[in-house]
Amino acid sequence: MNNKLTLEEKIGQMILLGLNTKELNDEIKTLIKDFHIGGVVLYRQNYSTLEEMTSFINELKAINKDNKFPLFISIDQENGRVNRLPDDINRLYNVKKLADTNDMDLVHEWNKITSLVLSSVGVNMNFAPVLDIYRNSKNQAIGNRSYGNTKEIVMKYAFSFMKELEQSNIIPVVKHFPGQGSAKTDSHALIPYIKNTEMLFSEDMMVFKEAFKMGADATMVGHIRIKGFGLKPASLNKKFINKCLIDETNYKGLIVTDDLKMSFLRFNILNNICTSIDAGNHLIMVKYKPGDLNNIYKKLYAKARAGKIELKNIEKSAEVILDTKKKYNLTNQAIKYNLNKEEINNRIILLNKKIDAYFEK
Repeated sequence: MNNKLTLEEKIGQMILLGLNTKELNDEIKTLIKDFHIGGVVLYRQNYSTLEEMTSFINELKAINKDNKFPLFISIDQENGRVNRLPDDINRLYNVKKLADTNDMDLVHEWNKITSLVLSSVGVNMNFAPVLDIYRNSKNQAIGNRSYGNTKEIVMKYAFSFMKELEQSNIIPVVKHFPGQGSAKTDSHALIPYIKNTEMLFSEDMMVFKEAFKMGADATMVGHIRIKGFGLKPASLNKKFINKCLIDETNYKGLIVTDDLKMSFLRFNILNNICTSIDAGNHLIMVKYKPGDLNNIYKKLYAKARAGKIELKNIEKSAEVILDTKKKYNLTNQAIKYNLNKEEINNRIILLNKKIDAYFEK
């Protein structure tokens, strides 16, 4: 399928553009229409209500309507403190509190509500569930974003959310491979270093291996340095991705970077995009900043045309991206907003009360 795309279209499909603005300006429109980016990442800055969220997504689809392939419309909706939904929808509790109830009926309701809201407004990719095992109480970067402190707990609850997203035609992106629950620092600020590789490979990574066996179609590689793999974080580390993700787990799905404008990675963004492609990533997440069209993307395409980025990596990425879009039947068709917000909010209130009741006993 990817032979029908030009080189520019293939490398454009690899860009997942983080949008932190309400206004889809001419530069963003050009990146979508003419540079054929593969998708966008939504943030709370894009909208104030669910209706606005739907309109924003429909506008993105309209801009992309003449392109060969629809956009990934992605979001980071873990619930709890990682919440990208507008304020007119009640916030669901975090996954740790949910899992601590050990009540699968409540877990299924939590999964269904989340998937329903996302699919109803047009989201087709979610950076969840978190598969990290909570190991370090001193670092809250993961904290209650993790389902629990054993691989069994994480698999039990995270996999049910993964399957619910899939059934709602939303691509779950399991994260953060190979597991950063034991990290002592927050990768948004500094690159964590994990030195206990025995535990990492025997337990943390096994959660991901099981997710891949269950058919997970996408995974996010964390910005974490691993003992024995040099100074490059896993997300930009060719040796690590080839050995630990592809060879060790036989993973054939979509490989997504975390945002390349996190931590010190943002200081050499063009080089880090090229490095991440060379490392084997398929989708490169980069938060938008005005001026990026000239400062990053035109230079990136020039490098691709000049053969300074391995063509086989671009070809492979385009193939995996387009196969994933086809499997989930992504379209440019506008979403008709018909969500009963009052009903959903009442379901959330009731669910949160039931969860609270477990801790009042």
